Amino acid sequence: MKHHSEARPTVRLDRLADEVIARHGLIADGDCILVGVSGGPDSVALLHLLAARASAERLRLGVAHLDHGLRPEAEADADFVRSMAEGLGLDVYVERADVAGMQRRSHLSLEEAAREARYDFLRKTAGRHGYAKVALGHHADDNAETLLLNLLRGSGPLGLGSIRPIREGVYIRPLIRATRSDIEQYLRNRKLPFLTDRTNTDTAILRNRIRHRLFPLLESDYRPGVRAILSRTAEVLADEDDWIEGLLKPVMARMTMGRSPGRLTIAAADFGQMPLAAARRIVRAAVRSVQGDLRRIGFVHIEQIIQLSRRRGKAGPLHLPGDVRVRIEQDELVFERRAAAGVPALQREPPEEYEYTLSGCGVLTIQETGDRISLSEVPRDAVADPKAAEPQTAFLDRDAVHFPVTVRNRRPGDRFAPLGAGGTQKLKKFFNDHKVPSAVRRYCPLLVSAGRILWVSGYRIDQQARVGHHTRTVLKAELSLAKLRDVVTVRD
Repeated sequence: MKHHSEARPTVRLDRLADEVIARHGLIADGDCILVGVSGGPDSVALLHLLAARASAERLRLGVAHLDHGLRPEAEADADFVRSMAEGLGLDVYVERADVAGMQRRSHLSLEEAAREARYDFLRKTAGRHGYAKVALGHHADDNAETLLLNLLRGSGPLGLGSIRPIREGVYIRPLIRATRSDIEQYLRNRKLPFLTDRTNTDTAILRNRIRHRLFPLLESDYRPGVRAILSRTAEVLADEDDWIEGLLKPVMARMTMGRSPGRLTIAAADFGQMPLAAARRIVRAAVRSVQGDLRRIGFVHIEQIIQLSRRRGKAGPLHLPGDVRVRIEQDELVFERRAAAGVPALQREPPEEYEYTLSGCGVLTIQETGDRISLSEVPRDAVADPKAAEPQTAFLDRDAVHFPVTVRNRRPGDRFAPLGAGGTQKLKKFFNDHKVPSAVRRYCPLLVSAGRILWVSGYRIDQQARVGHHTRTVLKAELSLAKLRDVVTVRD
C-alpha cells in the first residue's frame, strides 16, 4: 500500500489535531489505523489529515465504511468512499448492516442501533485486518451537542463529560478540539469533495433540533460562542470525573467481596457508610461491571438500588434493564446479570488450540472466541496501586515483557509463578484450586513472553512481571470478553 503526502501549508485544523495527538499520545510512529469514513465532511477531513501524515510517520491506514441499510443513496455513498480510498492508495472495507432489523430485535432507538452496528463493524474489521487503532471524526461541536442533549435527557454530572480523545486504548479522535467551521475551512482550502447526509437536517431528531434550532438561538440571543463554551465545560467535567473515579477505585476494590464477569458483590455495611455522591458512582461502576455499559440505566434506577441497600436481611431482587438484578443477601449487595446467575452460559463449543503473536503494543482480537487483548504502555507514576486493578486488567513491569509476545490458550504442562504463591505451579493445579470449569479454561487467554506465562488473563500475573519500586515503565494489559458468553472467574 502506498501513501501520499501533501506539501501544503497547515491550517487551524492541522494545528488543533497535532495538539490533541501530542497531548494524549493518540498516534505513534508506525501505527496501523483504521479510519471510519461515512463520506461526510468530518470523516473526509480526518482521512485526508491522517493520509497527509502517513508517509512521515510510517502509518498504515485503512478505510472502513458501513452501509446502515437505511437510505436509498447508500450504495452511491459506498462507491464515493471506495473511490476516495483508492485514490489515496488505501485499503477499503465496506459492509452493509440491517440496522432497522437490529432496532426491532434489541428495542433500541434507531440512533442507538446504528451506533451499536457501527462500533461492532469497526471492532471486527480492525481485529480481522490487523489495525491496532480506529480513528473517528468526532469534533468539538459534537461534544457541545452531546452535553446539551444529555442535560435535556436528565443526566447528572457523570453523563455530561466530554467525548474522550481516546477510549479503550483503541478509538482515537484527533479532531475533538476542532469545530465544524474548522473542518469546513480545511475542506475548502484543499477543494475536497464530501457527501451531505440529508438525515442530518431532519429536525424530528432531537440532536438535529439542538444543532439547527437551539444553538443558533443561544448564540444570537444569549451567548455568542456557546458551542465552544459547552465543549470546554464537557472537557473539564470529564477531567474531574476521571480524577474522582481514580480516588474511588481503591475504595470500591476494598469493599468488593467477589467479582466475576456478570456478577459483583459489595459489602453492604461498607457501602452504607459512603456519602451519597460516592454511593451513586459506585452503583454505576457496579452496574457497568456486570452489564458492560450503562445503557437504559437512569437516575431512578440508581436511587432504587441505594434505597435497596439500606434494607437489612434478605431483600430484592430489583430488576433493571439489561437483565441486571440487584439484591441483598447475607450482608452483601449483589449485582448480577440473569445469564450469569447459574451455571456458566457458554453459547458455543469452547475453542481448541489458538495462538497469536503481537509484535508490540496494540489490540488483538481472538477470532475463535471474540475476546480482545489490548496492550499499552503507561508511566509508572500513573499506576497508584497495581493490586487494585480490575480482574480483567493487569499491570506488568515493562522490562519483564519481551516482544514479540504470544497470546494463546492453555497447553498440557503449562506452568507459571502466580503472584503471591511463593513458587511455580502447574496451570492445571491453579485452575483446579480456583474451581474453574474445564470449558472455561479453554477460553482463557495466556500472555506469554520468551516462553514464560506472564498473565493468566482474568486471574493472576506471574511473580516475575509484578510492578515494584524498580519498575520504570508499566505495560497495561486488558481483556475484553465477547458479549456472547459469560464465564466464571475468581480472584484472590
